[in-house]
Amino acid sequence: MSGGAGAPRVRLGVLVPSSNTMVERDAQIHMPPAVSTHFTRMRITRDDPDQLAALADLAPPGAKLLADAGVAAIAFACTTGSIHGEAWREREVIDRIEAVAAVPATTTATAVLDALVALDAARVALVSPYEPWLNEEVVGFLGRSGVAVERVHGFGLPDPLDIAAVPPAEIAAAARTIDSDCVEAIVISCTAFAGLDAARLVRGELGKPVVAANQATFWKLGRLAGLPDVLPPG
Repeated sequence: MSGGAGAPRVRLGVLVPSSNTMVERDAQIHMPPAVSTHFTRMRITRDDPDQLAALADLAPPGAKLLADAGVAAIAFACTTGSIHGEAWREREVIDRIEAVAAVPATTTATAVLDALVALDAARVALVSPYEPWLNEEVVGFLGRSGVAVERVHGFGLPDPLDIAAVPPAEIAAAARTIDSDCVEAIVISCTAFAGLDAARLVRGELGKPVVAANQATFWKLGRLAGLPDVLPPG
């Protein structure tokens, strides 16, 4: 990629929910200087079934705009937006993005799953901001993919702005509460959550991988773009 001294060598694209205030912040703080991250927003103001279902149709137009920026890979950064509904929805979202953008794509849900596979973690505990019905969808998605969710702590928050307001220390405390000898990793779900900061508070303390949604997303994007050194998965 051409550019002057210090210019980013890879551009990555992210489709982010319009009410999400955390993904861009995490990218600014945690992505290496060699990478620039570019965003398109998809309209959603609340975690409800209709708005989540609509994201699948909002993703392709946004991906086409990101392709204009010459991004090397694109992520759909809404964990539950791609798994809500039928079991095939996850693959469909990725296929539709790749079809219009002509670059490899991932979703956050797939990135989290791939991180768990890379870490050889088949039994996990889940911390999320979700209401029970959304936790059930995440548990079902992971279960269909061979990952058993042994314990769940949900904060019961449908509003993304409320989700972003939860302090990392409270998320970390929830991770400590649901940790047990029967789980091999902790998953902190939701890209609107301060999960990456919370993971860094407890990772060494718990002695096992902690996979945060945004960290897994950036890690998977890096791999798709040929940069496996962009944030370890857990």
